[in-house]
Amino acid sequence: MIETTNIVIVGAGPYGLSLAAHLRARGLNFRIFGPAMKFWRQMPTGINLKSLAFATNISVPEGGHTFSEWCRQRDLEDFEPCAMETFAAYGLWMQNRFVPELEEVLVTNISKSGVNFEVTLSSGRRVRARRVVVCTGLSHLQSHPQVLRHLPQGLARHTCGISDYSEFRGKMVAIIGAGASAIEAGALVTEAGGKAEIFVRGREAIFHGRTRRERPLWERIREPITVFGAGRKHWILQQFPLLVHFLPEQRRVRLVTNYLGPASPWWIKDRVLGKVPIHVQSDLTEARAIGNRVRLKVRDPSQTARELEVDHVIAGTGYEWNVSLLPFLAQDIQRGIRRTDSAPWLNLHFESSVEGLYFIGPMSAMSFGPLFRFVAGADFTVRTLTRHLAGRFPLSRARADQLPTVLDPDYKA
Repeated sequence: MIETTNIVIVGAGPYGLSLAAHLRARGLNFRIFGPAMKFWRQMPTGINLKSLAFATNISVPEGGHTFSEWCRQRDLEDFEPCAMETFAAYGLWMQNRFVPELEEVLVTNISKSGVNFEVTLSSGRRVRARRVVVCTGLSHLQSHPQVLRHLPQGLARHTCGISDYSEFRGKMVAIIGAGASAIEAGALVTEAGGKAEIFVRGREAIFHGRTRRERPLWERIREPITVFGAGRKHWILQQFPLLVHFLPEQRRVRLVTNYLGPASPWWIKDRVLGKVPIHVQSDLTEARAIGNRVRLKVRDPSQTARELEVDHVIAGTGYEWNVSLLPFLAQDIQRGIRRTDSAPWLNLHFESSVEGLYFIGPMSAMSFGPLFRFVAGADFTVRTLTRHLAGRFPLSRARADQLPTVLDPDYKA
């Protein structure tokens, strides 16, 4: 038996929950699948959001439900730094309040069935839909340096796969990367009783300054506060979210790739400087498993190779927007997706070249710009997409609920 719906949402993080809340308010017929806020709930204790609280909201049609407001009502930090577990709790509260129909089951396969999509769930059930929206965030997209890919998982992992740093107590750990996840991993290993060294390929490890809530008028005009931080270019990208979409493709890719490079927030600085060695201009050239340890070869600026042996390697090397990494997309769909770099090309409605298949969240950044790498892009995204989908399915909820729940093989929605 195949169930049917108009729209399937794959993923229940900030973008998926936001879209579901807006579709629900419009009375559109949809299903949403995935564990609520899974990526955020799996973060280790002690990690904070890298964004300001006002820039990290789940978008709903009803006012009074921003993350900052939710925190203030509970006497929690409502600016920065906000604990990752606090944001996860906010997301779960919002899901219970605005998306009660969430089905916490994984999507294992999406394939084409005529003009429809057939979605297979980990429970074995199948759902047929005319539209599918993929919003799985950063899941499956972790970037692993080529030099580490042959190492067993017991010796090398990406930061997103570590939820408890106590396992590194008494161990020597090499951390690769210059961004917040790498620098914070160095702090967490050290605080757990391990010994960490951080290797940065660039000339320096950058730490941002603290964002002040209260600033003089002249400073607010010169450097307006935005979801990215303070700055006029930030303000333009926030206020005109479609601007980047109309840039020539090569220029857009360069902007998205290079804008806001690896850096750490101010509150990590005191936890690492003077406590965790940070080696800049260090290029990891070789990694070999030697028994239950890893032997690394690192080249310094003078091209001198240094060897060291560690118990574990942590890759804090970010993520890549490569649609080929999504394991649930069938090969026929993968072949039909036009790419911008390795991300899906998207039109103004966030629709890919496979008609009826949409991508929102970080996977849309190559088509729409840096704003959409972050939760801050959710509000514009879901309002745009909801208007579009409402035009495709102008049924009221009452009429949509009367659609058949079982399809015969020849059914065409």
